[in-house]
Amino acid sequence: MKLIGKLVGGVFKLIALPFRLLFKTVALFTRLTAKVAFLPVRAGRATTRMLGLKGLLFGLLGLAIGLLFAPVPGRELREKLLAMLSGSGSVPDDELADKVSFELSHAPRTWHLEPQPEVSVLAGRVVLSGEVRGGDARDEFARVAAAVPGVIAVDNQLEVAVAGAEGGSE
Repeated sequence: MKLIGKLVGGVFKLIALPFRLLFKTVALFTRLTAKVAFLPVRAGRATTRMLGLKGLLFGLLGLAIGLLFAPVPGRELREKLLAMLSGSGSVPDDELADKVSFELSHAPRTWHLEPQPEVSVLAGRVVLSGEVRGGDARDEFARVAAAVPGVIAVDNQLEVAVAGAEGGSE
């Protein structure tokens, strides 16, 4: 008789198992939903506290530090920005020469090519001079220089070096 009772109890437990799993899943989902539902309220309180006096003070402090460490005065930055936006202002030749030299020495297509060419600029026209090791390098330097904003034209005066004792070609 005990055996039959245990057997019937086991069958009921097996029948009840899916329902128990369902109820536990629903309970867990309900707890998680309640926590997630109140999360924006907590974040909202913290945000409004930071937008109060503390937020204002930290914002002003950050602005003051930024202005203190700015590389150039705001007036110069504003004038450059307005010139760029209007399209009428051109980049000064010395700045353009620096930009082109920087791009040639840092661009993925030309940073590894040695020697780097000499760069001079006259009225937005870039002149590349010097020696390079191959015709491909000569063309790459010209392409990268032409892609720099502010460059009107590129005069590629680079000369391909004659193969010496190293046994190179071209």
